[in-house]
Amino acid sequence: MELDFGTVINILEKEKLLYLATTNKIYPDNSAVCFAHDQDLHLYFGSYSDTLKCRNLAENPHVAVCAGVLQIHGIARLVPYGSHEYIHKREIYDRRFPKYTAVFEKKNNELYEITPLVIWRYNTSLGEMNRDELILDTGYYKSISPYKFHKYEQR
Repeated sequence: MELDFGTVINILEKEKLLYLATTNKIYPDNSAVCFAHDQDLHLYFGSYSDTLKCRNLAENPHVAVCAGVLQIHGIARLVPYGSHEYIHKREIYDRRFPKYTAVFEKKNNELYEITPLVIWRYNTSLGEMNRDELILDTGYYKSISPYKFHKYEQR
C-alpha cells in the first residue's frame, strides 16, 4: 500500500526521538536523537561533530532511521554553520525544542539534515510483516531491492 506525506507527518509529529543508524566501513553506531522535521519530510538533529555517528557521517552519509512505526533510509549532511540555510533550519528545530537552543552555541555542536530516500510504515492491518511505502528516490529504491511481504506458505 502506498504511504503519503500527510500520514508520515502525522506520525513524525507524535515522535520526539528517532533512532539513527550510521556506519563507516568498519564501525556501526545507533543513536537516539531528538529531531524536528519540515513539510518536505527532511529531518533535523543536532550532535557534537566528534561523536561516532558524526565521524561515520563524514565518511558515509547513508543512514537508516526508525521513528515510531516508520523506517527511513536517507542521506545525512552537515548544514553549514551560520549560513542562511542554517538559520532557517535551526528555526525549525528550535520551535520544536526551544530548551536546546543554547546547546547549539557550544563548540562543535552541529546541525544535520536527513533527506529521505524511501519511507516504510509497518501496517499489520494488511497482514503479517506488511509495510506501506513512500518512495522518494526510485533509483535508490531499486538499487537496494527491499524486502517485499510474502506468505510463508508460498515458499
